[in-house]
Amino acid sequence: MWRVPNPQIAMNGRLDIMEYARSTNYKISRFLEKECGARAMSVPLSYPLELTPQNSRSVADVSLRHAAIAAGLGVFGRHNLVIHPRLGPRVLFMAVLTDLALPSDPKVSEDLCINCNICVESCPAAALDIEGQTDFGKCIKVSQPYGLAKIIRFWMKWAGKTPDEQIKMLFTKDFFMTYQASFIGFQYACFKCYSSCPVGSKVGKKEADNVKEILSKDVKD
Repeated sequence: MWRVPNPQIAMNGRLDIMEYARSTNYKISRFLEKECGARAMSVPLSYPLELTPQNSRSVADVSLRHAAIAAGLGVFGRHNLVIHPRLGPRVLFMAVLTDLALPSDPKVSEDLCINCNICVESCPAAALDIEGQTDFGKCIKVSQPYGLAKIIRFWMKWAGKTPDEQIKMLFTKDFFMTYQASFIGFQYACFKCYSSCPVGSKVGKKEADNVKEILSKDVKD
């Protein structure tokens, strides 16, 4: 799904994975409670999370990226995503919190990121320019163009218009897209940090250079 050029299809693929993961999380939690006598609860893959006007960043109850690294599922890459040894960064993590004592796999010691910098160069928001940081403000404007900020701006603009102008605004793409996003909950329009990363099962400098060449041609065209 990550390399699909149609953002609606890509987003639908993400929603499919999240729906499946939520169902799996629930079943695992109930199994641990019923069969093992443990306390267990599932952790949201994305929303719901704490959103307040006082917070410039959204805050999750558990960082699934850091939990994945602690569980031996990968290491951080230059794009600040977790790179899985076999699947690269194209992974969504799920988690279950439990008081059951469970052994963990050893942490991944290999540096899986090949430092090709393709993710930085491919980011349309320039959100990865500072190593080790993702500029959330820059990212969300491109990745979620019809998110909360867009909704607020639309209705503030709408409030200052005449009745005729308000009616016209209700028949624009902005309104239809923000309406759709309001019940989907979020709507990503960019997956560049996932799709541009050449790291997968077996990737080296030659493959990274090939990806750079392809991306360069796309930009020129």
